[in-house]
Formats: sequence, C-alpha cells, structure tokens
Amino acid sequence: MAGSQIALIKNLCLCYCDNKPDNLDKTVNTVSHLLHSEHGTTYQDDIRLLDKIWKHFQKYGRNQEMLRFGQVYARLNKLKVLKVRLETLQFLYALADTASTERYHDSISRPLPTSSASSFDIPSFSLLATQQGSSNGKENGFSHNSSHIKSSTSLQKLLHYTNGNETALTTTNHHQLTMNNTNNELETLSSVKRDNDESRIVRELLFGMQGIETPRLSANDTNIDRCTRSLITRFLECGWLYEKIRKIINTPTTSLVAQAFIANLSSELREYHRLISVIEQQANTPGLVSLKKLHVWLCTPIQRLKCLAAPTGDPLQQSILYPLLYNCTIPIRDMIVEWICNGIINDPYQEFFVSTDKMVNEEKLWYDKYTLRVPMVPSFISMEQAKKIWITGKSINFLRVVCKDRTMLQILKTPASSESLFQQQRSTEFQDMIISVYNDTTRYLRSILDDKYQMMDHFKAIKRYLLLGQGDFIKYLMDLMENELNKAANQVFYHNLQSLMDAAIRVTNAQYENEDIIKRLDLRLMYVSPSELGWDVCCLDYKFDGPLRTIFTEENSLRYMRIFNHLWRVKRMEYTTCGVWKQLMKSSREFASIPEISDMIHACFTMSNEMTKFVQSVNYYIMFEVLECSWSDLLSKLMEAKDLEQILEAHDDSLLKILTRLHLDGHETSQELAKQLRCIFDLILNFGSIIQRLIQCVESELAARKPYEKQQKHGTYTKNNESDAEVRRFHTVFKPQLKTTKSDLLIVKKAFRV
Repeated sequence: MAGSQIALIKNLCLCYCDNKPDNLDKTVNTVSHLLHSEHGTTYQDDIRLLDKIWKHFQKYGRNQEMLRFGQVYARLNKLKVLKVRLETLQFLYALADTASTERYHDSISRPLPTSSASSFDIPSFSLLATQQGSSNGKENGFSHNSSHIKSSTSLQKLLHYTNGNETALTTTNHHQLTMNNTNNELETLSSVKRDNDESRIVRELLFGMQGIETPRLSANDTNIDRCTRSLITRFLECGWLYEKIRKIINTPTTSLVAQAFIANLSSELREYHRLISVIEQQANTPGLVSLKKLHVWLCTPIQRLKCLAAPTGDPLQQSILYPLLYNCTIPIRDMIVEWICNGIINDPYQEFFVSTDKMVNEEKLWYDKYTLRVPMVPSFISMEQAKKIWITGKSINFLRVVCKDRTMLQILKTPASSESLFQQQRSTEFQDMIISVYNDTTRYLRSILDDKYQMMDHFKAIKRYLLLGQGDFIKYLMDLMENELNKAANQVFYHNLQSLMDAAIRVTNAQYENEDIIKRLDLRLMYVSPSELGWDVCCLDYKFDGPLRTIFTEENSLRYMRIFNHLWRVKRMEYTTCGVWKQLMKSSREFASIPEISDMIHACFTMSNEMTKFVQSVNYYIMFEVLECSWSDLLSKLMEAKDLEQILEAHDDSLLKILTRLHLDGHETSQELAKQLRCIFDLILNFGSIIQRLIQCVESELAARKPYEKQQKHGTYTKNNESDAEVRRFHTVFKPQLKTTKSDLLIVKKAFRV
C-alpha cells in the first residue's frame, strides 16, 4: 500500500512540476510531509477555509488566479464524485502556501528585470465567458459575480447556491414555488436594472480613464452608493495620471535622451490604450465586465501609471522604471562608442559630457580643444570612467591631427548594452569595453611618441644641456664665452656666441649626440637691460616641433629658461671662485715681496675659501638634492605613464617641484631667500673684482720698484731727491690704492658673514 501511495504521489508531483523531473524529488518530499503531518488548523466547513484561500490570494497579489479559483470551485461543487472535498481543499491550500512562500523568497533574491515584455497585462476573458454561458443553462448555476470572492458573505452565498439540493425543490408545495418564482422575477428585474446602470458607468469610466471629460459621471453623485463612488474615484485617477503623462510627452524637447524617454512613455501609453480597447470590446458583452472585475484588472495598471507619472524612488518601482531608463541611455552609449572608437562627437543638443572647441589650433588640441564637462557626467558613470573616455577620444584626435597617423585602432562589433551601462554593479560589460579601448589607444600613442618622435631621448637631452648635466660641454662653453660674456649686454651678438657653441660641441662629448638633438640645441639672448652683462642675457635653448610641442609647451620652455638662468648663475659663481683662487695662488710670490699687504692677502685667501665652500654647497644641493631626485621621480613616472595625460602631469609636477626647491616659485618666502642668494652672488662677483684690482695694484707697485731694486743690487742707489720721490710715490699712489682696496674687502667680508 505504501509503494502504490508513493507512486501516486510521484505521478501527482510530476504533473505539478509540468513534467520537469529536475525538481521532482524536492516536490515529492514536500507533498509526503504535508500528507503525513497534522495541519495546524482543521476546518469544519468550507467558509473559513475559503476565506483563508481568499486572503492567500490577496497576500501575494494573485488577482487573476483568484478569479479562476472561483470558477474552478463552482465546478467542483457540482461534481458528486469527490467525497472528501474539504480535506482536498485543505491539502491544496497547504501545498499552495508552501510553493507561494518559496516563490516569494525567490522573487526577493532575483535581480531586477532588464526589460518588460508587456507593460500592461491584458486580463483573460475566456474562462469568464465560458462560465457565463454554462451558468445560464444550468438550474443551479450562479452569476459570474459570485466567482469574485470578496468576503465571508460572498462565500456564504457561493456555498448556498452551489450546495443547493434539487430534491428539495420537488418536496416544496406549489404555493412556495409560486412565491419563489415571483421573488425571482422581481430580483431578475432589479438585477437587470442594476446591470444596466453598471454597464453605463463602465462605459463612461472607459472614456474618463483616457482623459476625456465625463459630465454624466461624478464621484459625488448621491444616487450612487458609497462603494461604487470610491471605485469611480479610483478609476478616474487613471485618467488624471494619463493626462499627466500625455503632457510630458507633448512637451517640446531638444535632447536625444529626453526624446528617448518620451518615446518609451509613448510606448507605455500605447500599451495602456490596448488594454482599454480590449476591456471596451469585452464590455459590449452584457454582464462580462463589472466594476469589481475592472477594479481587479486595473490594480497593476494603476500602479504602473503612478510610477510613470510621479516616481517616488521606491525600490519596488525599479522593475518598472529601469527598462525605461535602459532605453534612455542608448543615445549616451552611442555617443561614447563613437567618441572612443572614432574620436567624433555627435552631440547636436550639447548633452554629452565631452565638448569641443573648433577655434582651437593644432598646438593646443590636447589642452583646450576637448573639455570634460564634469556636471554633465551621468551619475551611473564614475569620474574615473569619464576621464578614460575623455582621454581615449583625445588620443585618437591627437594621433590623427598632430601625429598625422590615421591608423584604425579599434572597431567594436558588439558595443556594450545599455543595461550594462546603467547597472554596472551587476555587469562589467561596459567597464570592460572602456578599459579595452583605452588600453589599445593609449598604448599605440605611447609607442608613436617613443619610437617615432624619440620622446625619452629629448627628455634626457634637456637634462644634459638645459639642466647642465653635460659637465665637460658646460665648462668648455664657459671658457670660450668668458670674454664675450664679460662685455655689456648690448655688445653681445648672437652669431658670435653661436660659433663658440658650435666649437664647444665639436670638441666635447656633445659631438656624439644624435644629429636631431644637436640641431635642436640653440642659444637665446633675452631682453637687454643697460646695467647687465652678457652673462645675464645668454641662455641655452632647445627647439621643439610636432607632438613634442604638446609636451614641451611654451610655458614649460619659459620654466626651463628660469631654471637654466639660476643654474647658469650658480655655475658662474663656481667659475668665479675658482678663478679667484687661481689668481691668488698665481700671485702669491708677488704678494710675498710686499710685506705691507700680508694681512690683506691672508684675509683674501680666507674669504676665497669661505665663498668656494658656500658655492660648492649650493651647487651640490641643486645638482643632487634637487635635479637628480626630481629626474629620478620623473623617469619612474614616465615609465609607468599609460596615456599622454599622465605624461603631461608627471612633467608639470617635476618642473613645479624643481622651481619650488630652487625657490623660484614666486612664494613670499622663496622670494626672500632668492633675494638673499642674489645678494651673496653679487658679493662674490664684487670680491672677484676686488682681487683683480688688488693684483693690478701689486703688479704696478712691483713694476715701479724695479729700478730702485736694480740700483740697490748694483750699489748705485744713493739717498737723494730720487729716494724722496720714491717715498712720495709710495705714500701718494700705492698706499691710497691699498687703503681703498682694504676697505672694500672689509665691507665684502662683513656683508658675506652677516
């Protein structure tokens, strides 16, 4: 018996699973548990159980199944074969409650739908029509209204009519039969009148639900009962929502996104019109469409109209609104694909977050032609993605216009869907598309800059020449130009300096440089002031063209010029202190022959050592602490840079860091330090001039003393007027010069040590 029972359960479950054996074992276990377990409540009659079933349908919003259950239950009541009807209903109710609970939990964890197959569901009228035809031909039939189980009272009426006994009619007397027929005729007349009024109200409501005024229908009509007035108010709300949506559709717009949204709203209204037309067609059949049925059928459409007319941000509305928003993102998706693949902006209504300025020339293409409009970036696109999109399109145009390269980099056969664009937390399709195109484009641009235009070689050349990294070339160049640069600035000419620089290139290791780099190396004479020397206006320059002008802009060239002038000045101080030390060492024998200046010479050597150490310390700080560290950081960033924007940022950051560390950034503290450093440099130059005057004075004195020394050596020197003239010359010429030089040296010494 147990085996046959299990076989029956399996057959039942197989039908329940729609002949899908995948879930058969789970379903068999569930049914067996229900059959062998005691239910929590045992119902003595159908009314309470039917009331529970009614609440079950209401709980899960299954209005269509509720109507169908009424029809099936009416047929079940007329069958005399089923003996355990109440127990069967109780078992089916327990089984349905278990399945609905699982379905409900699955619906919570299921992701939101990406599309809507049908905006407004069309109710099924076939079962109602069949039931109406069968009820008219049966003696114990019931009206279609009885299938709409609303409350316990309606359930009692349902049971009263369906449980009626035909034999009871034969046992009544003729008088009772006549009275019943009379009452039935009166009820029939009243029902016909009520049905006619309800049909008229339904027809009027169908117009009102389309935004058409219905003066013959009012929710405040006192001749209509309260329940009907509440239903009329709810149905007329559809008309108000319909008008609100229609006004949105009719609003003029100049936006592709808005046009897509309006097209989706129009599609929703077409579905709504289709629903109304189907209901209107069925309303032509008497008794098929009632207010209560209309209320059940329009529960979901009314909720959908509310979401479309006035969305509140409720998460439950996402299943309705998201499919509309998916279609609205299609124009944005198409603009992004066109931009990152072809570098073209197809934005007639200025709604794309990348804008273009056609008046910008080729040199400023990367900086000013294409702008990222941050307020226009959609909320579902991150700022990182927007920057990658912006850089990808700019790179394509940079290759095409500046680099003269028209290679087709990327062709997307299947662009990312609009759903992946709007809901990136569930799909990485859009992110993968952006990353793939960005990597391909930027990698190709970097290869063009490195291989064709030798970008890294030019960076290294700037370090060697503009940042004085090529020591032998700079030293030999200063030796050759010293005489020219010591002249007044207005007496220094470009062609003279250019020939000297060419000579320095031919002699030093610069001759082994790439020919392109040597051609780009040049001299520049800055604005001339009356009090300046050639040292102050001469500057090395490096010429750029093509894509290199984007990296080494005019602004960056001016920054390099400021850095070079500072480094050139420090190098001049080093050159000056070395020259002073050489002159002092060379003239040390002449100084020893004049005992009167021994103290002064000692002070000169002391000052020379102090100034040399100071200049060496400054030079060490600049060359190693500033330039080498900044160059190392720049080199690592350039190697890691993926796109041109990162290269430009690394270059600008390196220049700003150098200017800041050299106190050339214009800050108040930096200006004060730069001013003090210039004063010290002026003292060093002044000290060099003093040493030159001192040496000239000593040489003149020694030359004047030679005749007297020869006379003393040969024994012909006598004290006469000539000796008095020598003494006067010493006191009137040499001693005042010595005194002036000593005072100037003392001033420089005190000022330098302050």
